[in-house]
Amino acid sequence: MNTDQALDIIGNIIATLAAFSAKIPAQSFMVQPGGIRPTPEAVEAYEDAVYRFRDGAGMTYKGMTPFFIESLEAFETGQVFHVVPPLLQALEQLTEIQKAGKITIAEREQARLLEFLRRLHKILPDATKPEVDLPPPTSY
Repeated sequence: MNTDQALDIIGNIIATLAAFSAKIPAQSFMVQPGGIRPTPEAVEAYEDAVYRFRDGAGMTYKGMTPFFIESLEAFETGQVFHVVPPLLQALEQLTEIQKAGKITIAEREQARLLEFLRRLHKILPDATKPEVDLPPPTSY
């Protein structure tokens, strides 16, 4: 697998996540009983991309696979908030692989990588806004 192929698969994973997260309100990102789960088709698309990456990773990208598996497990249960951190870690790992000189990320591919990071950060709820209106701590 080359860097372009790896980024294509990562792009598929992020696109599937973004499509699902766009359908649910930010307040539902945390797991709630009877919460919103992705459709079986979305789970299958996400799973296919993760396993395609795993099967083609080779030694160069092998360290990224556990992050994708972790994100898949969170995605299957609809825990959007928990899907993003492992994907961010995978992208960080990709950067570390480049710094180690094992791969070369071309300028065009770096732009894609930055776009992936931007999209993942957009999925996370804004930390400056309360997710739910809780009573003040003095009331409990």
